[in-house]
Amino acid sequence: DNNNFDVVIKVQYPQASWQVPADIQCIGQFLKICVWADIVDETSAELSYDEFSRQFLSEIDYLSEAANLQAIYDSSLDVDAPYYKRNVVVPKLFTNLSTNKMITMEYIPGPKIEDETRRQFELLGIKTDRSTKEIVKEAMNDVSKIANGEEITGVESTQSHHNQGKSWKKTSMSIIGKAIGVDTILFLIRTVSRVSLLAQAATASLIQRIPGPILPISWEMWAKEHQSAAAQAARLNLTKEWVDALFDVHGHQIFSLGCFNADCHPGNILVVEDMKKKNGALGLIDFGQCKRLTHEERLSVAKLILSVANKESDEEIANNFRRMGIKTKNDSTEFLAKFSRLLFGRFQNEHMSPSWHMELHSMDKVLYFPKELSMVYRTSLLLRGLAMSMQINCSVGEQWKSHAQAVVNRQPENVR
Repeated sequence: DNNNFDVVIKVQYPQASWQVPADIQCIGQFLKICVWADIVDETSAELSYDEFSRQFLSEIDYLSEAANLQAIYDSSLDVDAPYYKRNVVVPKLFTNLSTNKMITMEYIPGPKIEDETRRQFELLGIKTDRSTKEIVKEAMNDVSKIANGEEITGVESTQSHHNQGKSWKKTSMSIIGKAIGVDTILFLIRTVSRVSLLAQAATASLIQRIPGPILPISWEMWAKEHQSAAAQAARLNLTKEWVDALFDVHGHQIFSLGCFNADCHPGNILVVEDMKKKNGALGLIDFGQCKRLTHEERLSVAKLILSVANKESDEEIANNFRRMGIKTKNDSTEFLAKFSRLLFGRFQNEHMSPSWHMELHSMDKVLYFPKELSMVYRTSLLLRGLAMSMQINCSVGEQWKSHAQAVVNRQPENVR
């Protein structure tokens, strides 16, 4: 029956209407203590708390969430939007079955993309019996150590002559790591994984051709365990398409629609198993923390993104950041430019060094971060974290450049 649908019903806990505001109020009281102890600046604390409380209170505003879901779903049906060509789907809202305490939406089948992230780690030989956050942190530490020529085995020798013997190796590895860059390191990791999987697949196929009577049982078991290696290797290529799709869709939400999901963590992204589509689809769920931007706010964010993507001068980048309203103690142009590139550029070798960050924060101190940019940055941070967990180093500026440029192009030339 075409009129029957599998649905998901999101129901608000009875106590949520008072527990969430109470929790937020407790955080506000804690911030006041921090201000009194001179740990944080009063103005920046108040502004940050206002944005934080507004966003988290939206989690219990089901009418707003339903409106956001409807807006994004309608946008996904536009043939000029990237959803169709990127194979990304959004659940349909059933307004007649939704209230201020309940949201009914279309069921999208498939595992969460965080499960795929774990499979990626397992392909690299990384244990996945910890949280995704811990795994990503360790993986990033390993990339950092490779870039800086350090050992990643976690074993340190106590013998001085052994350490001295290692020093030239560490120096050589550091030079090589800094020369080839983060992108090359991640590319090599993915390439080695892919070659290893293809070799396993070829070996398994060869073993399975050997007549049963002369085939050792251990070989047969190994071949069965690794017969899906070719499909896993193909999946490594697919993850790059997924990352590009997620950046494209969220860039469209931010700059074209002006309504975007600021909570796009891996648990809110599904890998839809659709046999009709060669690569499957991605499904986006949970729109409880959406942010809406005015045209003027989108324009100011777009100019900052473009200045980073186009590798403009420190002065140009810093001025675009200042126009958004960021306040720092020393108003350092160098700090604002480096900070912007760190937020929306590509990870560089220097970013993997703690000393670089210490030097950056010794230049200046952020007193106020623009509220319209905070959730945009949160979205980019979640997407870039997912990409890095899949060994893909993205420049947010480059990913969103076309969307940002479209916003600027819609302005009259005399006000660009």
